[in-house]
Amino acid sequence: MKKIGLLIVLFISLVSCSSDDNDNKPTEDYHGKWKLTSMSRNKNPAANSIDVMEWEENYVFSSNGKFSKTRIKDKKTSSASGTYSVAKTSEQTQFKLIYSTQSDIIGTCSGDLIENLYIIHAAGKMYSTWGTCDGPLLTYDKLK
Repeated sequence: MKKIGLLIVLFISLVSCSSDDNDNKPTEDYHGKWKLTSMSRNKNPAANSIDVMEWEENYVFSSNGKFSKTRIKDKKTSSASGTYSVAKTSEQTQFKLIYSTQSDIIGTCSGDLIENLYIIHAAGKMYSTWGTCDGPLLTYDKLK
């Protein structure tokens, strides 16, 4: 299962890096609000996303190292928050989110309070690593 997840991340990285579209400026300023824009339960990243989203979701990253996550599903709003750390490479910004309390909206493979996300600079999009196990492949766009 981990091999499939690594292949998905590698495929997304390769596809993102092969784009010559100058309209997609690198997203290095991650502070602010990120909205869920695409979701897929198919393990093939080239497959079409679900036409109707199963839920609405967003993250807000503050400059003080804190974040919040909000999900609206079946007309019910759930929120969770915590702190985050960042690791940057030339191609990606990786996030380690540590939630302050347990919540059903934590997208993790291990069932703990830690969630991992990453931004591919060339694509300007943020992705959840939840898809590497049994979760959906989730893509977020930064709101202006």
